[in-house]
Amino acid sequence: MSPQQVAEQMNACGVPADVSLVHAWESGEYRPAERELIALADVLWCRTTELMGIEEPRTLTEHRLARQFSTDKLARSIGMDTVRYEQAEEREVWPGDERQTAALLRLLNLTPLQLARATERSRPHRPALPAPAKPTLRHLRSR
Repeated sequence: MSPQQVAEQMNACGVPADVSLVHAWESGEYRPAERELIALADVLWCRTTELMGIEEPRTLTEHRLARQFSTDKLARSIGMDTVRYEQAEEREVWPGDERQTAALLRLLNLTPLQLARATERSRPHRPALPAPAKPTLRHLRSR
């Protein structure tokens, strides 16, 4: 598709775009906003992950965009306040209850392990526990 055709199709989808914007996306000068990214994937008949230049989503945000959800739509769909969901993505910590978690897993087609990996980045690093002291020969003799 030509940049003109892409812009026309974007506008037909209700997402304003002009040829100069499409050129800016192509050159890498500007990145599409979430709404533009989702519409652009529809117009080009491709996955959002292809447009984002990733093979596999790693973060909550990437998983959400891979399934073409806005934050508002996903938050409503899982029964969570939008601001709270946005904070979860920003902090990479999942605060959802059991019902919300089950809905998130289903809608984003995630396994519990994938959700854990997507939210583990912000967990504070815990120092390793010291290994138990190995008994010395003297300790063994005293027993």
